[in-house]
Amino acid sequence: MQHAAEDFAAEMAQLCMGSRIGRLHRVVARRFELALAPTGLTPPQLEILAALTVAGGAVTPSALAHVLAVERSTMSRNLALMRERGWVEPAELSPSGRTTTVAITTAGGETFTNARRAWREAQDAVIGALGAGAPTALDDWLTGLGVPVPSVEVAG
Repeated sequence: MQHAAEDFAAEMAQLCMGSRIGRLHRVVARRFELALAPTGLTPPQLEILAALTVAGGAVTPSALAHVLAVERSTMSRNLALMRERGWVEPAELSPSGRTTTVAITTAGGETFTNARRAWREAQDAVIGALGAGAPTALDDWLTGLGVPVPSVEVAG
């Protein structure tokens, strides 16, 4: 049994995509977390504000969770924190009083815009380390796993 466990551990150490991608995620996320800390935003919150900005209007939390490939409960927790900070607000409520759509506030838009320099510094550092082709490679991997990759025209 010990030999089988050692063989499996060696195989994982040499080949496991889950471990490697998990490690890459932690290292890259830490870079962005540190860069964004002075803005008060976390990387997931920045991504939510970006999605709301691109949407140009109110969006359901479920749709945001789907587009960003996160659990609905994770989205709800982030939106609750962001609402407390005044970055998002309910745009529509159901008769039960539950939020059916959420929109970015003026304060959220300003916070998002003010995070650009911090995001750019982290982005440039990561691209510098991984290479200019890294975003395309990651998009290809996501597409290969059946995850839609949003595309947006970016100005200047």
